[in-house]
Amino acid sequence: MTTLDTDPSAQVDRTVILVGVARDAVAGAVVLLSDRTPVYVAGVDSWDSAWDRKRVRVTGVLRLRAIAPEPEVNERGEYSPGMEGAVLVLDDAKWEEAT
Repeated sequence: MTTLDTDPSAQVDRTVILVGVARDAVAGAVVLLSDRTPVYVAGVDSWDSAWDRKRVRVTGVLRLRAIAPEPEVNERGEYSPGMEGAVLVLDDAKWEEAT
């Protein structure tokens, strides 16, 4: 298993250990890596206050997928809510405080 604290894109579809800071984003809980790469934690909408902003070590299977609908533009040029493209996501995640 590989331990990473920067962009893990080369490890998609592998089990990884990520070390970063637990933060909340609009689309869910993320592990924010040292290079500011966010990796979403599947199935977690937000971190519990005991974990939020703490340094964490998260193990899971790294995936690349869309987690929200693509934004659409109507005839007046207004955008609907959404997220463009795929993002990094950890499936089957387990976490502990990083030391």
